[in-house]
Parts: sequence; structure tokens; C-alpha cells
Amino acid sequence: MTDLGSGRVPSPDAVTVWPDDLLPPPFADGARPGLLDVLSPLVTSPEPGRDVVVLLDGVGARLLAEHRALTPTLRRLEGQTTRIRTVSPATTSTAMVSLHSGLAPLVHGVLGYLTHDPDTGAALNQITGDPSVDPRRWMPEATLLERGTRRAVQVAPAKHAGSHLSGVAYRGWEFLGHGRGDRVEAVRTALHRAGPDGLVHLHIDDVDHAGHHHGIDSDQWRTALAEVDALVGTLLRRLPRGTRVQVTADHGMVDTSPSTTLDLADHPHLQNLATAVTGESRALALHAVTGVGAAEELASGLHDLLGSRALVLTRAQVLASGLLAPVGTEISARVDGRVPDVLVLARDRWTIDDFSRRPESARSLIGVHGSLTKAESLVPLIRATV
Repeated sequence: MTDLGSGRVPSPDAVTVWPDDLLPPPFADGARPGLLDVLSPLVTSPEPGRDVVVLLDGVGARLLAEHRALTPTLRRLEGQTTRIRTVSPATTSTAMVSLHSGLAPLVHGVLGYLTHDPDTGAALNQITGDPSVDPRRWMPEATLLERGTRRAVQVAPAKHAGSHLSGVAYRGWEFLGHGRGDRVEAVRTALHRAGPDGLVHLHIDDVDHAGHHHGIDSDQWRTALAEVDALVGTLLRRLPRGTRVQVTADHGMVDTSPSTTLDLADHPHLQNLATAVTGESRALALHAVTGVGAAEELASGLHDLLGSRALVLTRAQVLASGLLAPVGTEISARVDGRVPDVLVLARDRWTIDDFSRRPESARSLIGVHGSLTKAESLVPLIRATV
């Protein structure tokens, strides 16, 4: 077990003993997840010349190391590869907003794939959003591109144009849509559009999709990883000479199964203590019903039920741990109601959810992420110049 209180006076709400199989919170003891600083210097203090940032959705550092035979392009760049931390929860929406704003999740307010909307009491999908929710009002903090002057182009599937996540994370970027077969040409077009000192971002989600639907121990996942490696190889060969390239990821992934899945719908006493269930099955966020002691009863009941299958944190422990931001970070009125009363961080290969409040497709996911295991929270950062 890891002692997080060593060398300092802990908060009365701090979790002084942290499970060894979970990494410490990304902002604990003055730490800062490296993902926050991948894009920031390219916008705030750019060097002359072109930069391309490639985001390999779902390709965690451990997965990459375990499948070297499938990735000859990325394997050749191992000498230029480091491991960095993503944010918590380790999920695309939270990570992408952190990457593009340079802000901690508690500041920008995107706290999971599903984030609680205190205005409606409902769960808001942070990828697709809702027509009634203005992305700029949902996350009004300036993005890095809004704070900078560098011309930048986002290359993404055409369906992402005008999406909620684009409206939250990509403000300040020009958008260039692509089809599945023309991503390299789209990046080359984007570089031409951005100019000799431009910045281009490419988000590749093939591996993430394969993992969710087939698992990381599947032929479909391995095929997707090999194809993405080939795509990166083609991209590196066809970019203008002198282009600087950074390849990173938003999160890793683990496989689950019905035998390692717990449904809160099977435990109605606990289920009835939660008025809203958000987050994801590896980082489940619960908002307690109104009433004195309800949140404490929910946390205590989950702790007794789950045992070593998950780490159960109260709101106070979340804030005192450095999970979402440095301890002591001021919480805006906009974000305050989004912070859960109880957060459940899954351990080993467990998932915990209330599937009665999810679409049926949620139960069928095999590859999952969101917690603080090394497999989910460590991502590669590869720097190369072509």
C-alpha cells in the first residue's frame, strides 16, 4: 500500500493509504499530469516551423509496450518515447479538454464521459452533448488556441464538425473533415492551410473503438493497432521535411467480463440512495439523494459491498487527494454541482455501474477505462522530426 501522507500534514479527509495497484492521484503532492503540457508549449511559445500532434485514442503505454511486434513504426521510435500521466478519470472527453485547455478537470468541469448537469439533474454526454446545452457556456474557460495566435487546424471525421466535444475543446481551431481512407492527405492539406508555421492535430480512434467492442485481447484490436501503426508510418513519410511530430494518447484500456461486472441495480438499497449516476464503469460518479447522511450511507454501503474490487471515495476525499486538480483549487459555482458525492474507482478488471440507467449497449462493452491502473493512466509521448 502507498502512503500518500508522508512528509506533510494530511487533510482530515485525505486517504492516507492508497492501494498499490492504483497509481497515486495525478495531482497528488504537487505532481502534474504530463498530458496537460503536451500541446501548451506548441501554442504559447512555438518555435518556427510546422508541428503535428497525433492522438492515438486508447493506446496506453503498457498496451504499446506489450504489442511491439505489431507496431514497427512506433517501435523504431522507442528511443524518442517517454511515458506520461493522463488525467483522471482516464477517459477521452476529460483528457481531450485537459489537453486542449491545459487545465485540470476540476477547473474546466468535464468530469467524465457522462458528467452530472446540476441544472437538469441529468447526465450529459460529453462527446455528443445536448442541443439545449451551449458548449461555450458548459466550458467557458479559454482554450489554449483561444489564448494564442498560432494558426491551427483540427483534422477529424466530418461527423465531428459542430459536436459538443469540438465546441468545448477545439475552440480556436479550424476544422478539416476526413473520410477513413484519406487521413494522411487531409493532414497534408491541413498543413498547407495552416502555413509554414502552422499546427495540425489528428485524432485517430480506430484502436479505441476496436477495444470497446471486441476487447484488447482480440484479433480485431490487434488488427486495428497494426493498421494505425502503418498509418503513422505513412504519415511520417509524407509530411514535409522538418515537420515536428508528437504522438500521444488520452488513456489506455483493460478488458472486463460479465464475471467481473457488478450492477448496482442488483442492490436496490444502494441504488436508491443515488439520484444520479454519471462517469463510467471504471470511474463511477454518484450523486446522493437529498437528506442528512445519505451520501455517507451510500459511500459506506459501497465500501462494504465492493471491498477490494474498488476504491470508494467521498467528495471530500476526492478533493483532498489531488485526483481532479491540485489540493486547494478553487471550485467555481459552475463546476461545484458536477463533483460527485461518491466516486468509485475500479480495481483489477472490475466494472461497477447501474445499467438500469445506461443504454443496453453499455453492458456489452469489453474494453473499458477510467480508473488509475497503470494500464489506463500511463500513455506514450513520442517526439520525432521528419
